[in-house]
Amino acid sequence: MSGPRISRGKLEAIRARLSNRDLEILESVATNRFMTSHQIRRHLFWNHVSASAAIRSTNRALARLAHLQLIAHLQRRIGGVRSGSGSNVWSLTEPGARLLSVSGHDGLPARFRSHEPTLTFLEHTLAVSEVALRLSEAARGGDFALLELRREPDCWRAYSGTHGGVVQLKPDLEAVTASSDYEDHWFFEIDRSTEPPSRVVRACLKYEHYRSTEMEQKRTGVFPAVVWVVPDAGRARALRDRLAATEGLTRGLYAVVVLDDLVPLLRAGIEAAGESS
Repeated sequence: MSGPRISRGKLEAIRARLSNRDLEILESVATNRFMTSHQIRRHLFWNHVSASAAIRSTNRALARLAHLQLIAHLQRRIGGVRSGSGSNVWSLTEPGARLLSVSGHDGLPARFRSHEPTLTFLEHTLAVSEVALRLSEAARGGDFALLELRREPDCWRAYSGTHGGVVQLKPDLEAVTASSDYEDHWFFEIDRSTEPPSRVVRACLKYEHYRSTEMEQKRTGVFPAVVWVVPDAGRARALRDRLAATEGLTRGLYAVVVLDDLVPLLRAGIEAAGESS
């Protein structure tokens, strides 16, 4: 995923040739860390006259940026070779990161290094990207207004632990949505069934501890609902049953949903989240 180092002068010349759409692709890949071609198409090429036209435009743009050594796709594909070019997983390269840094993009590490991730990390990262994309698509379609969307580490919270010291609460995403009547706050945890239910329980108890500090309520006036997005209905049932049987969890604070049920949940609001938990 790396090649010969590109000089600053050449990088500036490349930057001058890029379109706004090219920069949007680089910024989106940088923000999400990894994105499939399919996700990039849905995020930035959704307004084409047909799906085939959008696919062609996406593939041309990605090929051009790859030729310029600003992005690269992993050796591994999500869904296998038969899934076509849409299954390519893209990441920023070191020159791409330098170009964005020069362009004023925040959040990149001082010493950026592209790498081939583990499958577990990759699947989780792409799942987080998918949830963020579903929220943006729903807002674009008029299901609700998406007032804020924060990824890690911007959505993390630091607070004092029971025995002193600083504890970090680390949701995968944070969002604020609004309808004509309500403004709702959300924390999202993306679960891939790689951890036992006891780990989910411990994470929820951590949310309870943070809630008890009232730091969030003083900052925004409310405590966000915590939504666990899981891969299948069996996992959803197992986690719902486990959370319902756990003492010390605030009723109505937690929801467990599969991805396709996420937007209807957010459209209904926080009360529905409590009913689903």
